[in-house]
Amino acid sequence: MKTGCLIYFYGKKYENIGLCALNSFKKHHPEIMLHHVNEFNESEYEVSNFKDTAGCGVYKYMLAVEIMKKNNYEKFIILGADTITCARLDEFLDDNEHDILASLDYPYQLSECGIILSPNHETHLNADVVCFNKIRPIIDIIKISKNFPAYAEQGGLNYVAWSNNYKHSCKIVDGPYLKSNVVYNVRSKGNMCLPYEYQDHSATTGEPPKFPPYEKPWGPHLNKFYVKDKKLYTKDHKQIKVWHYCEGLGNLNEENFVKIMNNYIFKWFNKETKQFFKEQCGADDFFEKEFTL
Repeated sequence: MKTGCLIYFYGKKYENIGLCALNSFKKHHPEIMLHHVNEFNESEYEVSNFKDTAGCGVYKYMLAVEIMKKNNYEKFIILGADTITCARLDEFLDDNEHDILASLDYPYQLSECGIILSPNHETHLNADVVCFNKIRPIIDIIKISKNFPAYAEQGGLNYVAWSNNYKHSCKIVDGPYLKSNVVYNVRSKGNMCLPYEYQDHSATTGEPPKFPPYEKPWGPHLNKFYVKDKKLYTKDHKQIKVWHYCEGLGNLNEENFVKIMNNYIFKWFNKETKQFFKEQCGADDFFEKEFTL
């Protein structure tokens, strides 16, 4: 199947981590055309007129549709700028049967506006690491996403996959987690949600958050990543095919953005993992120096 990939990001905040996303995908998939859309070339796309009204995530899916149509792609991968591709994405590339090839988000049941979007915590799909074998599911996701203002395209993806109102087949490539040999998304961070005490409840309690937004509980799990035969594994021996920060980085101010990235570099990732990113993912010296903006 003719295959393409889209990684969309713009602005200084994402310049360096986005370069890791681009280089790592190219490293493991030199034969696949990678489309990087940013503020310098997005005017070439007709859907750029909807950038300010569609929302960033839905806009990325609109770009995917336009690129698929223009290039006659039969299979299309969408990756977030905050990802690092750690291996060939066989589970995406070798499956030409299912319309949607998705990956797991944090283990909680997704719902919005009184609508259950994922049947349970083991079916919550993440919209930033996904592959489509048809263009129609992406179009349907874009159309329905307006009904989910909080989760946008992620709400749309889960609704289209699980609502029974569509006939698109869907496979979770790294689920169920306990039975999977691979991880494509955030479950590598410990197969856990953000504990209550780490969440910001200031809007309802009036009290400041217990932990600042750059402190997370993932450290003990990330510290136990290991490398074997040039492959990166979680502490429970699952190969990490895609690393996804998935920290709501776009919502952080520059100060907190810098702090959380440096926590990953100097506190949470061990030396073996950082060396893997450099040697196997084209990260160069990104994890060897302080992150700045």
